[in-house]
Amino acid sequence: MSAATRRRRALATVALAVLIVAVPLGIYAWGRTSDTFRVRHIVLHGARPAHARALRLALKHSLLGVNLFRVSTARVRAALAGFPYVAELTVDRDFPDTLRVRMTEYVPAALVLSHGRWYVVASEGRVLAATAQTGETGMGATASPGADASPGIDASPTGAASPSSGTTPAAAGSPAPGASGSPAAGSGGSAAASTSLTSTDLPRPPADVKLPHGTRALPVIVTAVPLSVGATIVDTRVRAALSVLAALPGALRRDALGARATATSIRVLVTGGPTIEFGDTSRLAAKVLALKAVLGRYRRHHVACTFVDVSVPDRPLGAPLLPALAVQAASSAGGSGGGSTGASTGGAANAGTGGTGKTSPSPAASGAP
Repeated sequence: MSAATRRRRALATVALAVLIVAVPLGIYAWGRTSDTFRVRHIVLHGARPAHARALRLALKHSLLGVNLFRVSTARVRAALAGFPYVAELTVDRDFPDTLRVRMTEYVPAALVLSHGRWYVVASEGRVLAATAQTGETGMGATASPGADASPGIDASPTGAASPSSGTTPAAAGSPAPGASGSPAAGSGGSAAASTSLTSTDLPRPPADVKLPHGTRALPVIVTAVPLSVGATIVDTRVRAALSVLAALPGALRRDALGARATATSIRVLVTGGPTIEFGDTSRLAAKVLALKAVLGRYRRHHVACTFVDVSVPDRPLGAPLLPALAVQAASSAGGSGGGSTGASTGGAANAGTGGTGKTSPSPAASGAP
């Protein structure tokens, strides 16, 4: 092959490579300026009905008419920055003129009271919305486009709490009234009762406070740490309480009235059910299994359980003591090998110390199945 032929072939190869690169770049450059690819339709998937209209309006306001080549996930997320409940989203550019946005939302998990203001919080610790501060003139704070169309909700990312002049109920780190370590704990009455939360220990939102639809029945947590809508809670005690609430079995999670956390203990109060002592968040799956086993045994014996301690999941405690005949029957059947299925009152009292000075329960006080 002659040198001239080799040069011609090399030039042809270079020209073909330039063409292969230049044509798509030319089409892309033309597309970025062509009216053909402007966004004319926006399709939203995954939004809850209560939020879908406001989300679509925000997307249309920011992106309708924008060239589809210029729309990115970051640009869509920026358009929805005022909506704290948006968790994840993906963007699909359906040429020539349709933008498809798929999203998931944070699910409200608890109501957190901080400095006289109620916050709707997801189990991940994301603050989704807030009411007007207690004591302000009227309860009708202006809702941002990200709010749930309910008056009294300030869901703007700048909705930080400020201290209230009123008295705030005990914070997450404070002992519950009547809990172990408080004066009421040694003032008489049953030991189980002294370690239990009651509905009066946990505040509830006043009727005139407007909350997003379906959130008034959420469990309550109290904290002394200021919160801000759109931010993630930094209070480790509240985060621990949220983790425990999220781990509860479905029925107990729906009936949970609230949780109280200290440095060493997390207690959950269930409507019409027991106070549950979890200790810390270690071995949470094992603690939930132990809780199911203890409550199942009480149901089989038709005894209302008022207190369960699963802080040591291998040896859970329950109160009141199950009937002796039922204990003997369970023992003879080899159900537990420990000789008992229900905690004595004394055992429950030891369980209620939140881990401080707690003694290991004897087999006779164990609620292990």
